[in-house]
Amino acid sequence: MKQKPIFWILLIAFFGGLLYTQTFNYGYSGDDGIYAYYNGVTQKGLQEWTELFKYGSMNFIQINPVNTSIYRPFTLLTFAIEHQIFGEFSAVNGHVFNVLLYVCLLVVLGLILVKLSAQRALPIILPLLVLLLYAAHPIHTEVVASVKSRDTLLATLLAFSAILIWMSSEGKMTFLRMLVIGSVFFLSLISKEESLPLIGVVALVAYYFQKKSICVSIRETIPFVVPAVIYLVIRAIVLDSASSTYDSKINSVLYGLSAGDRLATNLFIYLEYLKLLVCPRPLSWDYSFAQLDVQSFSNIQVWMSLGFFGGAIYVAFKGFKTRSVWSFWVLFYLMTFSIFANLTPSLTIGSNLGERFLFIPSIAFCFLIGYGLYSLIQRFQPEKLPLLMLIVTFPIVVGLSYKTIARNQVWKNNMTLSKSGVETAPKSWRTHVMYAEELRLTGKEIEKISTDSARPYFAEAIKEYDISNKILGDNASVSQYLNALGEVLLSYGDTSRAVAVLEKSVKKNPKAYYGWFKLAMLRYNEGDYDQAEEYYLKSLNADKPEFFPNYKNLGLTYMKKGESVKAIAMLEKALEYQDDPGVKSTLSYLYSDSGDLEKALSYQVNDTTGRTVEETNFLFAMMEGNTAFQRGDYANAVQKYTKCEEKIQLYGGVEKYPSFNAAFGKALLETKDTINAKKQFLKAYEANPNNPVVLTNLGTIEFLKDRNFPASERYYREATQADPDDPFSAYMNLGSVLLAQRKEREALSVLEKALEYGSNQVVLSNLYLINKALGNEDRMKHYQGLLNVQ
Repeated sequence: MKQKPIFWILLIAFFGGLLYTQTFNYGYSGDDGIYAYYNGVTQKGLQEWTELFKYGSMNFIQINPVNTSIYRPFTLLTFAIEHQIFGEFSAVNGHVFNVLLYVCLLVVLGLILVKLSAQRALPIILPLLVLLLYAAHPIHTEVVASVKSRDTLLATLLAFSAILIWMSSEGKMTFLRMLVIGSVFFLSLISKEESLPLIGVVALVAYYFQKKSICVSIRETIPFVVPAVIYLVIRAIVLDSASSTYDSKINSVLYGLSAGDRLATNLFIYLEYLKLLVCPRPLSWDYSFAQLDVQSFSNIQVWMSLGFFGGAIYVAFKGFKTRSVWSFWVLFYLMTFSIFANLTPSLTIGSNLGERFLFIPSIAFCFLIGYGLYSLIQRFQPEKLPLLMLIVTFPIVVGLSYKTIARNQVWKNNMTLSKSGVETAPKSWRTHVMYAEELRLTGKEIEKISTDSARPYFAEAIKEYDISNKILGDNASVSQYLNALGEVLLSYGDTSRAVAVLEKSVKKNPKAYYGWFKLAMLRYNEGDYDQAEEYYLKSLNADKPEFFPNYKNLGLTYMKKGESVKAIAMLEKALEYQDDPGVKSTLSYLYSDSGDLEKALSYQVNDTTGRTVEETNFLFAMMEGNTAFQRGDYANAVQKYTKCEEKIQLYGGVEKYPSFNAAFGKALLETKDTINAKKQFLKAYEANPNNPVVLTNLGTIEFLKDRNFPASERYYREATQADPDDPFSAYMNLGSVLLAQRKEREALSVLEKALEYGSNQVVLSNLYLINKALGNEDRMKHYQGLLNVQ
């Protein structure tokens, strides 16, 4: 190769970046939001940037913030700078920045590989082909294509940059150089903690390649150890204490295992990692339970893993004294992977397996493959070494590149990512639930435009939620997603199952807010205000309740129940959390209704619909009257309707409220005020002479109260001609008033007409008696027989 190594390194780095350029058109996906659009500080640019260093990096997310687990302020700072420069977050900027970081990392890594190879007099083709394999390997797709994984890219780039500076300073180390190395490595650590094991790699490089003694090699790590200690002290001060293990199998299948099962499961997972390096398919963004489950030593793969890694450790140990290349890279893999290896219960991470965890260890894998090929060719065809290495490596790189380009497409958006998960990890509860979530959210957006178009999304979401819950088992369902299932069932129209799911959710987690709140809303809509009140009170006592909607709805519930004092108290409490014109209007009405005009005036607001305060109060009174009527509280309904009657003509009259007089009349009739009931029904009759309900009520009043049979007959007859909902009762009523006037022959035909729609003993008895009086013996016996059957 005539060109200098840097030329080929830059070319390979450019090629590696080229594989990911399609991501420039992609949106955010996965956990990108926790550093960007869900982050309360980075969204403000540099306005509060110092806060990033005072708290844990999960303290700023708007969904379930916690001051534990991770401390990555430098990564968050880069997001804040991005927002400061561009004015808002854009996924394009995030993806471009990730690819640039990857290109820079490939350059730094290439320089390190060339330096290490030169110290062992290895041909330049070897480190370049190793770098090419690394650049093209699809196991890195998650890190480069996910904007959130900027933390891994930054940490890796900065750590290897510090190592490159350290290697270049061999024999000429100064305090200033040590300060630069330490500062760069410290930035790596506060980008992401996974670069900690690279301190051990520094010692290995000093021992294996710089041929220093063990003690001197350990001393060489001082520029890295000092910033690491500072980082760990700061981390301990900043972060709150947290549980050292994940307390559920759905977070880690290692939870609660015996030592034997834990070892077996770990060995099984270690070999799964290696399989993905050798044959990176299928790849998935998630490997949760039960895609990976608890293993025992009865599984042959566990023994295969034990044999393989036992052999690898043997190779590393055997080659330690001779400073073998094989030994170094095996130790490099084991050391850099150790932070994700779940070695002890206290070091258990929240993921069974993650492709991103191989981002640094895969360097060792690529070198071992390249070095193995080099050793094989060197033994048999040393004179054709470069050509044969290119010939063998080329199809591998092509295959890996094709897979990387194809895998990139999965990270286009949350829908493509989540859908791919159910295809590549079909046994994982999380892949199904996340796909269901995306279907639900997409359906909710489409529902705003077309309900029918949204239904297929809701149906598919329900199916995916059900699969996820089946994987978890009935006793392990996550209440958060039971609530989501309940919501999507409501959107789909399956209210009965939605109620059952929400009730299951609150039973599993009585302190969960959403389930109680949604159940309360459903009971409210059904008119079960007592149950709604109970559920709203429980939702208030749940964890993290949303106070404004809860107090507001509870106030409206008391209003529906006619408990104005309680309603006022709850609505005023709601205003403590949010200034809302609707709540103020309701309070204005309630105070006006109770006679406290001064308080009513204090809550008056300018109605954006153009209504006056008086009209708003009128509407509230009408609503309360209708509610009281529906729940059978007719006395209260009469009281409200009486207030409405005084002003109904001002606000549209019967043209706008055509059912008012009929409802008012029915309420009056139920309270035994027949005289006023008749007045209201006559008004309703005047507005619409074809209302069968009004006609029936007028006929009944004339028949039973006024004993005006001709008038009653006229109303009842008109009712039969007005397409009544219950024609049987309409004809029976008409027949009864005809009999009262001794019009037997007319009554006979009318009651026989009634039998076309139904039957009861009263009609049959009347028909029997009429036919007996008229001497129709055959018909008399016919109806007598029907009576005996009844």
